[in-house]
Amino acid sequence: MEEIVEEVTELYKQGDWKTIVKKFRTHPNRNKVLWVFPTEENFKFIGNCMVKLHCEAIVSVGCGSGLLEWMITEATGYPISGIEVDGAWWHCKYAPPTFIPLLLTNQKLDKEIVTLLGNCHRTALLFCYFNNGPAFKEYLDKFSGNVLIIIGPGDGKSVHTDPRPFGDVPDQWILHESQEVESTKDYIAVYYRK
Repeated sequence: MEEIVEEVTELYKQGDWKTIVKKFRTHPNRNKVLWVFPTEENFKFIGNCMVKLHCEAIVSVGCGSGLLEWMITEATGYPISGIEVDGAWWHCKYAPPTFIPLLLTNQKLDKEIVTLLGNCHRTALLFCYFNNGPAFKEYLDKFSGNVLIIIGPGDGKSVHTDPRPFGDVPDQWILHESQEVESTKDYIAVYYRK
């Protein structure tokens, strides 16, 4: 296990999300544990949007290890469920540690995930550095909630995601607010459904 993973795991065990954010945001190997490191201000922004839009929880699609999601919960108090595909990978000895329980599904959404998404009336749907446009649209089609959060690169970052924070959202979704993650050209975009 790489040193950064060991350090982050130890800080996780201590419940010290603030040190993870401060210490690893500019670390050269930060992508080994997380694609984007929001600041404390960014976590407050997410929490404020959740209050304004009357959300009680978050479902994160493609959450990976769940480190970001754990930090959001610790910083804001909002519970998060994480959805991932490829259960064989997440149960093998080479998989990274996980920081939240994962709901595992196949590429074709399992019935329990469809049911979960259909019962998300006061829940936000989160995609962070997601890269599968057709799957994104399928999740949105099954999602009954009214809040969507996309975290990813803005124009000029030279990184591809699908969806991007701006421009890839269907017309029924309206941008509520957005915030840059420090000066990284990564953005948190929060939408609500018309």
